[in-house]
Amino acid sequence: MASAVDSMIHFSPKSSSRAQNTLVKALYLKRINRLLTDDPSSVIARMESVRRSLCTFSNLRTLVIADLTKLPRPVSAWSTLTASLDTSAPLAPLDSRKDALSDAARHPGSLAYIVPMPTIDSSFALFTTRGPDSYQHPQLPALMVAIAYLDAVEGPMWVGVRGTGLAYGTHFSRGTDTGLLGFNVYRSPDAFKAYSVAKKVVEEFIGGQREFERHALEGAISTIVVQFADEQPTMASAANLGFVNQVVKGIPKDWSDGMLKKVRDVGVEEIKDVLRSVVLPVFVPGQADMVVTCATIMEEVSCFTL
Repeated sequence: MASAVDSMIHFSPKSSSRAQNTLVKALYLKRINRLLTDDPSSVIARMESVRRSLCTFSNLRTLVIADLTKLPRPVSAWSTLTASLDTSAPLAPLDSRKDALSDAARHPGSLAYIVPMPTIDSSFALFTTRGPDSYQHPQLPALMVAIAYLDAVEGPMWVGVRGTGLAYGTHFSRGTDTGLLGFNVYRSPDAFKAYSVAKKVVEEFIGGQREFERHALEGAISTIVVQFADEQPTMASAANLGFVNQVVKGIPKDWSDGMLKKVRDVGVEEIKDVLRSVVLPVFVPGQADMVVTCATIMEEVSCFTL
């Protein structure tokens, strides 16, 4: 629910992410169900509108993963599908997720929502602020290492929050496409205390009260390497990743190779700098939006402390 509310806050009504949100579907599925009973032709007309949009030639991108030298008709084989389409129209540009952000996402720090829910017995919190919004951002490699270090199993957040019983878990989320950085507190008896401890951990690394362990940093880098490797376990998935990188994201096909080299060169001072300028704001009032879902009995406590 916290993620659903966060999506409603930070994406505009034209966003597909918001349109697929559980809260939106809960409203519109009821309307569609009623229309299917009262006016089914209007539902069919809407589906036809969707079909026309999806099957417009200028909206299509095609990826073929094959040895084209062994295909007798690699291009004309598609004529059966394209014969009824207008192929003279220029290719339409892809939409950017940044264009679908709300004003709150572009200027976070003024919104706080607490949603009491009788169906849960703990609390969940999600804090959102601005982060790097480009795959070529100079701070992105250091941010990746910093997040991997903080989120590691038996790492500083695990020990400080989960190890003390303040939450089942915490994690950071990085959205380079949107330029948003999030911090999530999952299943906590007191989300505010978990948030406070997590903030203190980050501040202690910035101030030097906590030292970065060399082996843990190497482990964080290894985690990033594994994440990149998991994205392309087969030749087909590697080809698909190259297509997404170049066509959808507009970055080089081998972007991950270059990023891994930069990640390996990240130093402690760079990590401290990115913690100070990018990560810490997610814990600072006025710089981050907050969504808390909690048991009904926790509503007043949450309103008082957060």
